[in-house]
Amino acid sequence: MACTAFRHAVEALFVTEVDVVATVHTQRDPFTDALKRRADIEVVHLTPANRDVLPGKLAARLQQARTHGGPPTHG
Repeated sequence: MACTAFRHAVEALFVTEVDVVATVHTQRDPFTDALKRRADIEVVHLTPANRDVLPGKLAARLQQARTHGGPPTHG
């Protein structure tokens, strides 16, 4: 995460009223660690067991939020 412009763009994105699905590395990094600690962030771990169903589940949650006008449901 060495690019300052990229970090600023990500920070700006996370203060907007849009849903974001992103991949983040698991290595320790102050910038990504801070993102993962945010109260409005849900970290979903990708595993071999869930990798085939996860895209559909995330898409359904985003669609539900869009349809009902609220944040995606967690769980």
